[in-house]
Amino acid sequence: MAKPKKSELTRERVLSVTSELFRTNGYKTTSMRDIAAAVGMKSGSLYYYYESKEALLAAILNDNIDATIKCLREAVDSLPPGTSVREKFHAAVRAAVKTVADAGDMAVASAKTLSYLQEPEYSEQVRRRQAYNKFWRDLIQEGKAAGEIDSAIPEAMTCMAIIGAITFVGEWFEPGRSSTDAIGEIFAHLFFDGLHRKR
Repeated sequence: MAKPKKSELTRERVLSVTSELFRTNGYKTTSMRDIAAAVGMKSGSLYYYYESKEALLAAILNDNIDATIKCLREAVDSLPPGTSVREKFHAAVRAAVKTVADAGDMAVASAKTLSYLQEPEYSEQVRRRQAYNKFWRDLIQEGKAAGEIDSAIPEAMTCMAIIGAITFVGEWFEPGRSSTDAIGEIFAHLFFDGLHRKR
């Protein structure tokens, strides 16, 4: 496997440090100079990678949600044919929890800073979030069609509840106290048992 280029590693570090600053200091009060100092580079060098603070924010939000959707799809697509919706749901929730926990500050920043984006970045991020929402909605609809999920369950509200609960993991998760798989299983049981069609 080819090693990441230095520019790619620098980009990842810039986004990671920026996410932490946005979380601890807030988006509005964090300046490009603050970010450059925290990364350990001159302000002019930072502008080589990102033209503005908003461009940094857009990159953080886009990277985070793209990675989440990719992990969810891979988790479900890797299951064998004939897998029940319950098993797909559990795999998806575990993957989502792990992605959020691994993202750390990036996940928290993503949850709190959407309103700071301007057009066209705002609409692009909304489009990505709609794709994330659609993943869960499609899974719920599949469960309804298979008779595994109560047909009376409101899909839009349910998707928001699932996404909100998983996103909040980034606020309180502490590595070492519990595994992401264990948390994912607890969440999956809570969600799916509430959605499950009563026989």
